[in-house]
Amino acid sequence: MKILAIDKVMPDATPDKVKETFMDEVNYTVKMYLADVVREMYFRQDRSGTILMLEAPSLEEARGLINKMPMVQAGLIDYELIPVGPFVPLALLLDEETPTQ
Repeated sequence: MKILAIDKVMPDATPDKVKETFMDEVNYTVKMYLADVVREMYFRQDRSGTILMLEAPSLEEARGLINKMPMVQAGLIDYELIPVGPFVPLALLLDEETPTQ
């Protein structure tokens, strides 16, 4: 299952607190990338922040992994998790049945 994870900065997040946990956060995120859980990583262009594209068996398992992230555990950020999938309305353009896997 593909899951879009968009960070939310929490009220207690200060630059000093972020600096304290930043390298632990990077370390954990790289480990999730190498484990093929984090498929893509982006830095927001409108504000400081992160967007991750995750691959996990379920939304609940993705939440469990996100909850282990150091900045989430420190209460500095959280993530909105959005399950995504194929753009089903494209099927309306087809004149035949959708292929099955």
